[in-house]
Amino acid sequence: MIGILTFHWADDYGAMLQAYALKSCLEELGREEVEVIPYAPVRLEGRYWLFPVVGVETGGKVRYNLQIWGIARNVLCFFSFLRRRKNMRNFRHRYLTAKPAVRKAENLSLEKYTRVFVGSDQVWNPEITVGLDHAYIGNVKEKGNCKLIAYGASFGKASLPDRYRTVFEKAVNRNFYCISLREKSAVPYVKSFFHGNVTDVLDPTLLLRSKEWKKIGRTPEQKHYILFIYTEYNAQMMEYLRDLSVKLKKKVIQVSMPWPGQRKDWLDVEIKGGPSEFVGFFQHADCVVTNSFHGMVFSVLMEKNFLVFGHSKRNARMENFLEKIELKSRLIEQGRMPAKEEMMQEIDWERVGEFIEKERRHSLDYIKSMLV
Repeated sequence: MIGILTFHWADDYGAMLQAYALKSCLEELGREEVEVIPYAPVRLEGRYWLFPVVGVETGGKVRYNLQIWGIARNVLCFFSFLRRRKNMRNFRHRYLTAKPAVRKAENLSLEKYTRVFVGSDQVWNPEITVGLDHAYIGNVKEKGNCKLIAYGASFGKASLPDRYRTVFEKAVNRNFYCISLREKSAVPYVKSFFHGNVTDVLDPTLLLRSKEWKKIGRTPEQKHYILFIYTEYNAQMMEYLRDLSVKLKKKVIQVSMPWPGQRKDWLDVEIKGGPSEFVGFFQHADCVVTNSFHGMVFSVLMEKNFLVFGHSKRNARMENFLEKIELKSRLIEQGRMPAKEEMMQEIDWERVGEFIEKERRHSLDYIKSMLV
């Protein structure tokens, strides 16, 4: 049996869809059963609860706090929040795993697996995992003879903060058979200390083609809209989005959770859906404005005109991908206000498809080599 250790627990479209894609790909390529390992620590999953619990690392220990602004936001959109939770849970149980959560790394056993794929997503970003997480770096007591393989693992940037390097270096050299990273810029960093092979690969969502995604997408009621998905508030992006809405005379549909106190009469917040609804919104959008990595990815997969506004901290993965497909011009650097016409500039989708197909073959070859 093959296991996947990733962020399947997150009520986050990108996290769940990358887990779904990697599982689908492994099932297609391999001859073994594939299982998403139900590892879901409270300090990580808790941030998606109705009353969010956030872990904070202090002096090497984790303490827990209630996220007050998160509680206020969730209560204000209470019924939509519950619908979203239900749709997320239904997708997770149907496509990923319905097994009870394992809350602690020391309670994990990997002995029944021949291989465990760790990733994709930011499993090695201590800002996300509240310090390095023992399970994601392979420090699990009961490993048996299974091989740990990193697929598309990410730091969220090109390297780890220095204070984590020694622990990480020892762990991956002791525990991992092979490493692939989502960001090309992180490859030299890992190569400087890892004894095995290191390469960069596509995010798993890009391993599936649009026709495969359309099978699980649900058509929205809305038509002729600008789709908006964000991971951090950006006033410049909002100003551009508002002007674009006026220019194109189209409503904006936001599928991200609202920020505290959000009130925009030109923007509809649609957060009730799960991953299938998310895919459907991309299928039928007229264009997309985002600063989300997976917002960018699904814009490309569905061949939608899009602009990506830079993230203040985690820009490497977007830059690397857009460089690979020669669409770096669609990335709006911090401080630059794009012209409204930039959104409507034509994209040579046939050429983009050729670039993606080349990277897809490389990524699939990596997976196949791990299944031999």
